[in-house]
Amino acid sequence: MYYVGVDIAKEKHYVCILDEARELACKPFWIYSDILGLRELLKKLADLSLDMDDFIIGIESTGAFSENFYSYITDADYKVILLNSYQTAKYRDFSTLKKIKNDSIDAYVIAELLASGKYKASYISNEDYHNLKVLNRLKKSLDDKMKSIQREISTVIATVNPEIEKVFPNIFSKTAMAIIKAYPTAMNISKATPEKLTKLFRHIKGNNFSEDKAEYLISLAKTSIYTGRAYESRALMIKTNIKILELYIQEKDEVEKQIQDLIDNQLDDDSTNINNVKSIPGVSVKTVSAILGECGDLRRFESAKAFIGFLGLYPTLYQSGKSFSSGALAKRGIPIAKHALYMAAVSSVRHNTELHKLFRDKVSAGKSKKEALIIIAKKLASIIYSLFKYNQPYKPHRVLIQHKR
Repeated sequence: MYYVGVDIAKEKHYVCILDEARELACKPFWIYSDILGLRELLKKLADLSLDMDDFIIGIESTGAFSENFYSYITDADYKVILLNSYQTAKYRDFSTLKKIKNDSIDAYVIAELLASGKYKASYISNEDYHNLKVLNRLKKSLDDKMKSIQREISTVIATVNPEIEKVFPNIFSKTAMAIIKAYPTAMNISKATPEKLTKLFRHIKGNNFSEDKAEYLISLAKTSIYTGRAYESRALMIKTNIKILELYIQEKDEVEKQIQDLIDNQLDDDSTNINNVKSIPGVSVKTVSAILGECGDLRRFESAKAFIGFLGLYPTLYQSGKSFSSGALAKRGIPIAKHALYMAAVSSVRHNTELHKLFRDKVSAGKSKKEALIIIAKKLASIIYSLFKYNQPYKPHRVLIQHKR
């Protein structure tokens, strides 16, 4: 058996191969991270043995650079193990006992970790789950960009038309955005008429913007604290950012449609399991897609405890002698799935009778509301895991069984 450690990088991959005695099977080498480099690696492996089963190849899960390597080598029928970089870093510290790190050492450490058998392989999801992961991360990226643009718009509005919030507490509502887009500053609104302002909303259903509100907004603009300094440049800045924001919103809607289509039509084999999870009051398609995208097939976890640990829904703990401290929620885990579960917990407290009772019980027992919400999130994770893994419908009367004990 040969243990092949590969340190993945953008331009070059460093390779170290150990035999069963943990001795170097050949001198460590590097290959270019292109198709010729991968072919060179396969040739060097074939020089050692023509049996693919004689090799275990380990690489760190480094996303952009490791994916193509993994796909190419596995398509060539070699066994490739994806390793978490945290795992290899800890093993390197243990094995070298020094603060030493370079590409050749990393490749050797990966090979040695494989030979020790103490590694834990990272999970590789199938195509549909991977699509969910990519789409949810794209959605998160768009959300972050939208928030950034909204902050920029709010900052400028606070200068050029601070009084508008007296009429529109939320300046990003459809009505407020329509006015700001057409009349960005107080100087612009002060020159408008009530008829012109109300005309903007004829195509917006359900708006309650009356002429009285229009007159009030104009009067506020005419007495605004804003002096009009650089109002044309600031108006252009606001309009430009609104156009960018509208584009992000449009793209986010398209991403959400693709996520919905994937959940409804492409995950056919797991459609019943997914419907079971969606039947939990307070759990939306957004929650389901975020969890499945980041965690893959939940049936791979041995227990609900293992699933919760993977998510990172556990407090930090330190104990040494008489010293003992319990910290906040662990920073490790899956941020997108963890956030989705936390928001689902907030929704469940409002819409799920059983979880609302559990929340109130925990608060009454002295927990803070945030601590109680984390408990609800963990409970939700346990319920989601059980319904998905065992293909069972949601049963409200079973939610509080463990809690009553």
